[in-house]
Amino acid sequence: MPSYFFRKKSTWLLGLTWLMFSSSSFAVAPVEKVSLLLNWKFQYEFAGFIMAKEKGFYRDIGLDVELHEYEENTDIIDSILSQQYNYGLYNSSISIKDSKVEPTVLMATYFQQSPLILVTSKKIKHPKDLTGKTVMLSNNEAKYSSLALLLDHFYLNNKNTTFVSHSFNTDAFISGKVDAMSVFKSNEIYDLNKKGVEYNIIDPSNYGFSMSAVNLLTSITEASKHPERTKRFIDASNKGWAYALAHTDETIQLIHQHYAKHKSIEALKFEAEITKEMMLLSFFRIGEVNMELSQRMLKQLKFSGLVNSNQTLKNTLLTDILNGFSKNTVLTPQQIEYLHNKKSITMCVDPDWMPFEKIAHGKHTGIANDVINHFKKQLPIPIKLVPTNNWQESIDLAKSRQCDIFSLAAETPDRLAYMDFTQPYMTVPVVVATKMDTLFINNIKDIKHNKLGIVKGYAIAEQLQRKIPDINIIEVANIHEGLSRVESGELFGYIDNLMIIANSIQHDFTGVLKVSARLPDTLKLSIGTRNDQPQLKQIFDALISNIGDAELQKIYNKWVAVKQEQAFDYSLLWNFIVILLLLSLAYLLHYLRLSKLNKLLLIQSTTDKLTCLYNRAKADSILAQKKTDVDRYDTDLSIILLDIDYFKQINDTHGHIVGDKVLFELAQVLKHNVRVNDSVCRWGGEEFLIICPNIGLDGANELAQKLLKKVRNHEFSHLERITASAGISQFTKQLSSQTTLQNVDTALYHAKDSGRDQAVTYESLTN
Repeated sequence: MPSYFFRKKSTWLLGLTWLMFSSSSFAVAPVEKVSLLLNWKFQYEFAGFIMAKEKGFYRDIGLDVELHEYEENTDIIDSILSQQYNYGLYNSSISIKDSKVEPTVLMATYFQQSPLILVTSKKIKHPKDLTGKTVMLSNNEAKYSSLALLLDHFYLNNKNTTFVSHSFNTDAFISGKVDAMSVFKSNEIYDLNKKGVEYNIIDPSNYGFSMSAVNLLTSITEASKHPERTKRFIDASNKGWAYALAHTDETIQLIHQHYAKHKSIEALKFEAEITKEMMLLSFFRIGEVNMELSQRMLKQLKFSGLVNSNQTLKNTLLTDILNGFSKNTVLTPQQIEYLHNKKSITMCVDPDWMPFEKIAHGKHTGIANDVINHFKKQLPIPIKLVPTNNWQESIDLAKSRQCDIFSLAAETPDRLAYMDFTQPYMTVPVVVATKMDTLFINNIKDIKHNKLGIVKGYAIAEQLQRKIPDINIIEVANIHEGLSRVESGELFGYIDNLMIIANSIQHDFTGVLKVSARLPDTLKLSIGTRNDQPQLKQIFDALISNIGDAELQKIYNKWVAVKQEQAFDYSLLWNFIVILLLLSLAYLLHYLRLSKLNKLLLIQSTTDKLTCLYNRAKADSILAQKKTDVDRYDTDLSIILLDIDYFKQINDTHGHIVGDKVLFELAQVLKHNVRVNDSVCRWGGEEFLIICPNIGLDGANELAQKLLKKVRNHEFSHLERITASAGISQFTKQLSSQTTLQNVDTALYHAKDSGRDQAVTYESLTN
């Protein structure tokens, strides 16, 4: 008996011990709490998120999600960017404030077509009929929605139409106090139908103004700090939507009982049907982001003047954050957020300091430019050049905070008052250039009383004056002035780094000037960053640390092929002559081979690989040349921008291989149906640019109509006939090339917006 009780007690203790250990073994890590801010009250529009929570899909991936209803006067975007909420829903894939794109991250899109429409009284059947009427819109809808684009397109504004703030119910419309009001197809339409109210619908998408809705957004900080959590949230939300769509009745009952008792079962069923329509599930996966629609939306907003023309959608997708703008990016989430808030980095350079850098035709070139371009690939925002005429002007702009960085500069005590300096990415010797008859100089102090030129503002002058206070330095504007004054005898010598002087002597002063002395100091060149924004130094230090020695050497080798003159060793003369003869022979053979390769390279560099037409770079070159003829000789020059209609559907339906074959065949149709002196170029994607010299608008219009007919009647090898649209514009002396290209793009847009398969001249739109 005692042994029985002992065994029973032991068994009980062992069971308790196992239970304790097993509980700790199977205990899961604490779930993470996150919040989602809805953009309206609970209803079927948010069914996917509700079911992801109710069915435990969020909990299964370690998230405790709080769903928050929209409250009046809440700014959804500010709430997300301030991280009051982790995620939020918005009725646009991009957010605009004060005509600028805000730095939100687009995670997913659930309504591929917005249900936002206008309901109007029975007498109003067309947007033009709204003139003189009263329209009820919310503030955001009046500025940045598809309705705003529609109203702007038909010139409806405060001068000819009365706009009132939205009451968010249908009473004002039913009573006739307003003639039209914005509604969601999924909500207010049900209410109007139930009450037997007669109305008409004006849908912006029927006029070419399409936007998405129920877009899931977050901040750059959230996506950067918690990328895996963010991705898990999307996956669980998509799973919730899939469940809601597959179990509509269950979802409706749950929403009605626990979330939206004020909405009837019938109203929720109506909303569920409209929701399925808006999701376009035959064309898009649940949550799929349609960036093409976002780009088109931004383009329309810019065209209407509702958004500043310099705004872009760069790095607004979650995939951009997850993948990084460069897979090798070394920036921290805090640095990324800082850059996104900054929008752009302004850069000052030395406009005449080759091979290091130069401003040529308004563009930065040289070693520093190649290094900066390498960094641009790892930055989420652009670096913008601030053109200057000389280095001193660049310094002055940096002092006044108009330049965020110097692309290449040396640290000095004076400059530290307004700039920080990164670790150097280039170290070069400092030398003196003199006339050819000057003997080699062993010590700079031996010539300190001679006139020595240095570019005004250069660090070399400050360094030398600290070491040799009585050195006779003469400031010059640039290296060419300095060397020219040495050549004329006005200056004894010019001081700069070896690369710069050797490059200038080689190009402009061969046989006249030479390098006669090398200073013991070296010039350590870094990126200078404004010291009131220390984050910039940290960012560029990280970028410099991440660039490999091999990459830097490759850049140097591209630009530098110089030698410093030293005291000549006559014992090597005959060996040198023999080597020179052998090198000359090798060079001749290399030159012949290189000439052949260069010809091939020239063809490849100006030709689009897929269509065998001229590429974008060649098109720019032709336009620049022809624009010069227009300005100088007043010749005629017109351009046609042609775009395949519904090309995305071709790719989606038949695949990209067929799409590529269509592009090639279309290119041949265009190439064989233009004049001999016309140039057909692939402008980008499915767009083709035809440059037509010595032809006016009427002739260009006839050619465009002919080409559209040829495209319309051509039997393509892999699908049925297709159509194209075209915009036409003419170059003039008064307009820049960029403006004319924008005009032809506008004309093409109107051709597509007016029904496609037609050509429109920009000039006809402005008459």
